[in-house]
Amino acid sequence: MPALPPVAELPRWIQGHPQSRKIIRAYNVCLGLESWVQHQAGFRGKQKDEALIKCRILGYLFHHFPSYDIGPFVEEIVTISGQYEALLALGEVFYVYFVKLFMSNEGDTPEPSSHPSRQSVDDLVAKIKDELEDAPQNHSTAKKKALIRDGFQCVVTKAYDREIMYENKAVRQAVYGGAGVELTHCAHIIPESINSDTTAGLKKETNAWTVLDFFGHGELLQGLHDASIHRLDNVMTMAVDVHLDFDRLRIYFTATKVPNRYKLEAIDPKFLFRRPEYVTFSTPDAEKYPLPNADYLAIHAACAKVAHLSGAAEHIEEVLRRMEDTLVLAEDGGSSEVLYTAILSSMPAVAV
Repeated sequence: MPALPPVAELPRWIQGHPQSRKIIRAYNVCLGLESWVQHQAGFRGKQKDEALIKCRILGYLFHHFPSYDIGPFVEEIVTISGQYEALLALGEVFYVYFVKLFMSNEGDTPEPSSHPSRQSVDDLVAKIKDELEDAPQNHSTAKKKALIRDGFQCVVTKAYDREIMYENKAVRQAVYGGAGVELTHCAHIIPESINSDTTAGLKKETNAWTVLDFFGHGELLQGLHDASIHRLDNVMTMAVDVHLDFDRLRIYFTATKVPNRYKLEAIDPKFLFRRPEYVTFSTPDAEKYPLPNADYLAIHAACAKVAHLSGAAEHIEEVLRRMEDTLVLAEDGGSSEVLYTAILSSMPAVAV
């Protein structure tokens, strides 16, 4: 994992920020923490590596912060300046809830119930709309709505959903004519696991919403609690392999100057192989079927960049590889929480 860059390499927008001096002061706190961990703390081996991960998560957030409202984050760091263990504990909060965002793959999405012989996409849309009438908000209904909005295609590859192809003649004809087809999932931008109560090793009042508050998105508290996590602007239709890379923070979307057009970026070019450079989101009805939320996508992108630059993602992947042959996943679909708890326990908490 690379060392934190010098102050001179902070993003330009920070130089023009009304609180630029305070922001730079806070970043210097992170640089000081990194130096302390490396040369004075007495950490060795794994303990030192883990402390550097926590430190560099804080530092790299200055380079990839997902909003202009960096004030609360800066204030927290300045307030505990010089308190090295408290700073590492703050880094652990972000580590844990990057893990929360990372551990979002809940497994296969139940496919929409279907019946063959539908002759047109319009008929299929009408059928699914009937099924959704008064339906409770959950993972399954979220996928159905996302399928309608996304044209029954993966938002990245534009491959059609395989189950839809089986039941719809018009889609089959498109596939027979050369269009792609894939098994698709309903991918959450901010994952379902964010509503978990698991806070082992941390203060009781600390949870994933604490991180969102630091990002200047406190209003999301009202928008994503409980079943509202399945709201349509928080989900996308994705082919299984795309979904896996998105959940593993290997790929992410960066906004462009064109509304609803994003550049598909990755932590390594290999994850962009045979994938488009740009993705444009569209909807048949912006009110009924809102597009993916730009703020949610910005948070996901920040998580991806910071997690990899800090070494947190590499740590997660290592833990997952170790658990692969030994961890028995819950049979009731609770595997995400089992994995999350195991990863959390793999990095010792700092006393606060």
